[in-house]
Amino acid sequence: MGYKQGSREFWRYKRSDPFTVLNQRPLKTRISSTDRSVIDLKELKRYAGLFRYLSLRDVIVRYKQTRMGFAWSILRPLINISIFGCLSILIDRSASVSDKFLSVSAGVIIWQLISTCVNDVSNSLLNNANILTKVYFPKILLPLSGLLVCLLDFFIAFVLYLLVFVFFKGLPPLSLLALPLVLAYALFSSLGLGILFATASVKFRDVKFIIPFLLQILFYASPVFLSSEFILNLNLPEWAKALYQLNPFLQVVNGFKFCFYGHFESFNALYLFGSFGISLLLFYAGLRYFLNFEKTFADHI
Repeated sequence: MGYKQGSREFWRYKRSDPFTVLNQRPLKTRISSTDRSVIDLKELKRYAGLFRYLSLRDVIVRYKQTRMGFAWSILRPLINISIFGCLSILIDRSASVSDKFLSVSAGVIIWQLISTCVNDVSNSLLNNANILTKVYFPKILLPLSGLLVCLLDFFIAFVLYLLVFVFFKGLPPLSLLALPLVLAYALFSSLGLGILFATASVKFRDVKFIIPFLLQILFYASPVFLSSEFILNLNLPEWAKALYQLNPFLQVVNGFKFCFYGHFESFNALYLFGSFGISLLLFYAGLRYFLNFEKTFADHI
């Protein structure tokens, strides 16, 4: 930059550069062939500043050069609510129009969080290929940083939904206090699946074309616009019903609706713990795959 090393201007520039710390890492902490597949929490703490920078950058880039900006956080779920709300009324007439639209709105909002998390985390490595090939830093920061913009979009839509719910139904029950737990489970499940696909997409570029189809399948396999009780009352084989209830995202959507209605649809403790076990297995498999493959990312990018 033209600054004389050791001058006041030089050190002011070095402190302002979020990637300065990347070039100052001691050699003993660099990746080698003897590294084990574990997360160094102390190392992540040292890179907290980089994590904040990446998260803020993702928020800015998401709506950069768009005329509507954060209004897209409202428009996207609103379009889906309109489409699937009408479709839900045509298929199932067991509830009033307002109740149907409120229920569909809840499903669409939490599903938007799930789908954007899976999609953003899955594409986080390929979208940052220029960084991966230049400097060292814990690569797990890239998938994690993408979660902030997803949460921001969710928060905007959630606040509007809460206002509409209060207008039609009054104050939500005390079950709303379970919302942080539901969100944590949603992020945990989405992150595990996203990391698995993010790692695979570095080596197999076909994965990025599979993700939209998989999300579409999971959308219809989750009670977003049709309740799980309606699906389970259909004339389906028992194995199909069991597989449907083991879907981790089914528990997330029903858990989100439980926060507002105080009723957990088709609750079954066995399937609840089973779906949590599947989420835990996906997260473990995705994380191990990521960490084992991390040191060769630059070779495939």
